Amino acid sequence: MKGHLYFVCPTDYLERVIDNENYQENYFCTSLGNSMTFDSNIVGQITKLLETRNITEITFILSDNNRIILDALGDQEFSMIRGLTKFYNQLLRQKEYAEECWQTCNQQHLLLSYHLNKKIKELSLELRWLLEKSVEINGMVYNQQNNAFTKIYSDLICTEYLRLN
Repeated sequence: MKGHLYFVCPTDYLERVIDNENYQENYFCTSLGNSMTFDSNIVGQITKLLETRNITEITFILSDNNRIILDALGDQEFSMIRGLTKFYNQLLRQKEYAEECWQTCNQQHLLLSYHLNKKIKELSLELRWLLEKSVEINGMVYNQQNNAFTKIYSDLICTEYLRLN
């Protein structure tokens, strides 16, 4: 049986929702707002899990009303939690890029796409030399109101810089 690894935020409580949607062997890795840093120790643990559990797909998921993301864009009450200050600054910068490049009614989905695309790139770079088999890595946003998962915007849309000639 193939496995699936999900990166989720513990404040979203998505593990049960995901298990009810997918009838396969699911594994979860949690960090606040998917802010995990992929250092050599973490990447080693992920690689071992992928190989021993026959995991062929990785998905980064955040809820559209994730408490950590909303806090980063608002009052920043949780900014004193170790590691979140840098993460919050990155999110604010990504919000600026999104506002400069796009006018959309769903700014939250666009910002989450920016963030999750960044995490996908980071993990992909770390794993490409360590795995013998390829693993699909993607991202989703969970809309709690509609109880539905939607794909994140493409990395081609979520660029950090816009240059016009």
